[in-house]
Amino acid sequence: MKQIKEVAYIHDLGLTKTIEGKTLKERLLFRSANLGDIKEKGIEQLVNYNVKHVFDLRTDDEILHKPEDFISPKIEYIHLPLVPNDLNPAVTKENRVQVLNDLCALPGGMRVHILELYRYLIDNDMPKAGFKEIFKALLNNEKEEGYLFHCTQGKDRTGIVVYLILSALGVSEETILKIYLSFNNRARLKRVAYFLGMNIRFLSLTKAIALNDTLTARKAYFREFTGVINNKYGGVLNYLRTEVGLSDNDLIRLRQIYLQ
Repeated sequence: MKQIKEVAYIHDLGLTKTIEGKTLKERLLFRSANLGDIKEKGIEQLVNYNVKHVFDLRTDDEILHKPEDFISPKIEYIHLPLVPNDLNPAVTKENRVQVLNDLCALPGGMRVHILELYRYLIDNDMPKAGFKEIFKALLNNEKEEGYLFHCTQGKDRTGIVVYLILSALGVSEETILKIYLSFNNRARLKRVAYFLGMNIRFLSLTKAIALNDTLTARKAYFREFTGVINNKYGGVLNYLRTEVGLSDNDLIRLRQIYLQ
């Protein structure tokens, strides 16, 4: 699909193949980076793509820093934070160096922080409640309207939501991993902009690596949360049943709506 200028990337998950050989319908499920800079023309493109509902997964502080005031009568905006402010603070031009310094100072550094974020998303009540709201909405999609999910970059929180949705639809873990890693190609220009904004000349090697870890989708991150789901919960479908509350009939219904 055509890239919207003011969004780092936007991805229609349509045409993804399931294990059983079915295909996701186009213009029903989307992921993206935040929409804080989107303009009227971009909003028109979203409407043309059939996007009728936007789930913003960012924290309250992130919303305050970059609000999405674009909402038109044709698009429903739902703010559904999956983590508290202290776990994912807003990063601004004024504080980003300090945030980077603080994260680098943590035991194990940036990668450990990201892995802890992923474990939180799987194990805690706040994200589980969010997942329930998301699937409730998807199950009520009688008119086959488009749903877009995003956080700040569209990598971590959005990546896990996409993993759960695609798993519910019967997409293989390896296919979902490829989709997760495709973030790196779609958002590569945004990563360059972040480095330039941080003034890379004054970054130490440790901080440059940490910043890159933050802005990159890695197989190790994906394997962390899938490992927790598989080892602790007995697999993703069992997780969706026991922790998110989906019944077998719900899974059948989801596949009826979103697959062809």
